[in-house]
Order: sequence, then C-alpha cells, then structure tokens
Amino acid sequence: MWLIMFSFIFLDIFVSQKYVRVTQYKYENLKIKNNFKIVHLTDLHNYQFGVRNSQLIKKKENQEPDVIFMTGDMLNENEDTGILQNLIQQLKAIAPVYASLGNHEINYMRYSGKDTFITSMEQAGAVVMDKQYIDIEIKGEKVRIGGIYGYVLSPDKVKGEEQFFMEEFQDTDRFKILLSHMPKGLLLWKSMEYWDVDLVFSGHVHGGQVRLPFVGGLYDPEEGYFPTYTKGMFECGKGTMILSAGLGSSQGIPRINNLPEVVVCEVKKK
Repeated sequence: MWLIMFSFIFLDIFVSQKYVRVTQYKYENLKIKNNFKIVHLTDLHNYQFGVRNSQLIKKKENQEPDVIFMTGDMLNENEDTGILQNLIQQLKAIAPVYASLGNHEINYMRYSGKDTFITSMEQAGAVVMDKQYIDIEIKGEKVRIGGIYGYVLSPDKVKGEEQFFMEEFQDTDRFKILLSHMPKGLLLWKSMEYWDVDLVFSGHVHGGQVRLPFVGGLYDPEEGYFPTYTKGMFECGKGTMILSAGLGSSQGIPRINNLPEVVVCEVKKK
C-alpha cells in the first residue's frame, strides 16, 4: 500500500515538471459588447516546460488569445531574467503582454534596481505596471488594465499608495481588469467589496501547493494550512476574481496532485 502511494507521488511530481493543464473560464458582464479572450500566466518561478518553454508557447498559440497577462513571481529572486525575457519575446509574437509584479520580482529589484528589471521586461516586449494602469481597446472593447502588488486593502483599514492608486484606477466607465499577485486582501479580507473592479487576475498561492482529495489545497504562505481560496473563479462584491494555481514552485518545493496551470478566460457579453 505504502509503495503504491509513494510511487503515485513520485509519478505525480515528475508529471508536474513536464505537463501543463489549460483551465477554461467564461466570464460574462453587461458592460461587454465585444467578446475577447485572455490567457493568464502566473508563478512560473523560472521553470521551463520544454526547450525555451515550447510547451507554454504552443498552448498559447492554440488558444489564439487577444491579450496575455502575467501576474508575478515569473522568476525567482536569486536567479537571472533570461528565461522570463525569452518567454515574453515569444508571447509578444502571439498577443500583447501586460504584467504586474510579485514578491519575487519585488525582492529581485531590491538588489538589481527597479528600473533595470522593468526595462529588461519592457525591452522583451511586456507592458509592466506597478501601481499603474493603461487604457486600451481589445477587439473594440474599451478596457482599463491596472497592475499592483500588495493586499489592496480598503481605505478604512489603511491609507497609502495602494489606496490612492485604486481610487484613481476605478474612476472610469471602462471595463476594469486588475492584475494583482496577492489575492488575500481582495478576496479573503474582502476588500473587493469596496473597490469598483470588474475582473481580477491573481496567483501567489500555487493552488495550495499540495492538493488533498476531497479537501483541496494544503498550504498558503499567507493564510497557512488548509487555506480558504487556492484556485478558481470567485465573486466578491461587484467583482470577480480568477485565481490561478500557477505554473511552478519556489525553493524546490514540489507540486503534488496539482498540475501546473494556464488560465484561459473568455470575456463575453451577457
């Protein structure tokens, strides 16, 4: 019995290094007049799926997205940016790439310099947003995309740069998409009930890293063991969050019963 269980775990760890799952979501909103498709990547942690991440690129090409989002921890803080830059260059050939930062990017910039890191990503072809937003059109749909790292708490809990950014970000009639690496403040602490955001893409929790049958994710670095939210689509307030299980893991901790995930979201008129 034990031999079978350990054999399954080792096989699962091996598969998690090689195979990527595509998870499909459909999101509907009355504001939407023109349908479009999003591909969301998060928490790669400098993994490579195939030579030069050929598996990831093929899956993106097959989905034919209109826009590609990255929501942080795409590299490890103590490694170089080469894998990420190469991936961005290939993704940019498929669709425009917009990125926010995660804790590993934040830590990386502390010793490499913020301008140096962001410039390297922008030269590769990504639009990087750190408490910034951009107004664009996606297939004729007017969209505001913002990027932020942090808990994004409501002003009644704290008043700072995040809150000033969010107040400015939400002040538009456009369809609002927020790229936010950390889901805890928005979802668990429910600050999404305060902010006027339509759709949020997030990661960070790696799907709970180890997923137990009938239980779900085992661990979240913020919430601890048996966290409330690990992956899926969740409504909170007037908005919706799509929380991805991500692609890699940090510090060599294996993913078990938790395949790496690429999220595809079809945004549709209701």
